[in-house]
Amino acid sequence: MTEENSNVAEGTRHDRGNSDTTGETQEETGSRWESIGTVLKVLVSVASFGYLLWKFPVERAFRSMFEISAPYLVVLVPVVLLPIFLTSRSLQLLYEEHESVRFLPIFKVDTVDFVVNSFLPTRLGSLATTPLILNKYTGIELRRAFVIKGVQLQMIAAINGLVALTGLFVLLRYLGRNIALVLLASASVYLALPVFAFLLGWIDLPRVITDRAPKLLASVGEMQHDLFSSNKLKSVALLFVSFVVLSGVRFGIVGASQGLELSPLRYLLIPTLIYSVTVLPVSIGGIGVTEVTGTTVLVALGVSPSVATSVIILDRVFAAYLPLALLYVYANYVVHSDVSV
Repeated sequence: MTEENSNVAEGTRHDRGNSDTTGETQEETGSRWESIGTVLKVLVSVASFGYLLWKFPVERAFRSMFEISAPYLVVLVPVVLLPIFLTSRSLQLLYEEHESVRFLPIFKVDTVDFVVNSFLPTRLGSLATTPLILNKYTGIELRRAFVIKGVQLQMIAAINGLVALTGLFVLLRYLGRNIALVLLASASVYLALPVFAFLLGWIDLPRVITDRAPKLLASVGEMQHDLFSSNKLKSVALLFVSFVVLSGVRFGIVGASQGLELSPLRYLLIPTLIYSVTVLPVSIGGIGVTEVTGTTVLVALGVSPSVATSVIILDRVFAAYLPLALLYVYANYVVHSDVSV
């Protein structure tokens, strides 16, 4: 080998080495920023609870958890558990547009997915996790699983966004500017998902975009097919009952147990409105931020701070933390079980 060729080869190896080092540095930088983001979200949740403790009588709320009467608890149990089954049935209906499937595997998928996404910064994370879990427990191909979950997520986002926006419109004159902007942002994020997906499925995009992600765009386009099929209409009806009607019933029962008096319309709209902030990637699963938002909204409506805090914390316990604890036990069994589904 000539001296010139030797120098060229050495230079090439040197460039590759620099390239590998740069790649490793970029990966390390990305990982570092992810860690920083997670820490910041945890700090936001902690700070939100700190603000709640400082601003509102939280100790009364925790006492009220042990003072709620038995009749309310008896009624609350089915109201809390039923949405879990309705959401799973909704996913099963969408799945059965492609092939038949038993309810149990879908319920296992929904349970594991619920637990996993309770620790993600936004509900939108389910679009990444659910297809993998569906593939594991049902054997369906990943692309089709992505389409199925994408359709359901669009439905959930549209329902939450429209109801939250309606609630904001009804209550706007009572709310402060800052809290109204936060709620508007939350509703807008929800509504942006189905609108964006619809546009991706129907408009002609520049070739520079379609060439970069042809499979993804094809899947998003497939989500818009046959929007008014029988199974899709049944699925969206179940999701509306689960996310809006039963949430309103649960909120009404909890409110009544604490002496809260609101109109039926407000009971129906407020839970979806105040819990819409969980879609914002500012905390872990909306923990802390949701409690502050809900309490602030109720106080703005003229509810005493002690009652408002008790209602919101109790409702969060029954709406999120208790189901999470119960489903975590079941999901842990599912994950570690060798029983075939």
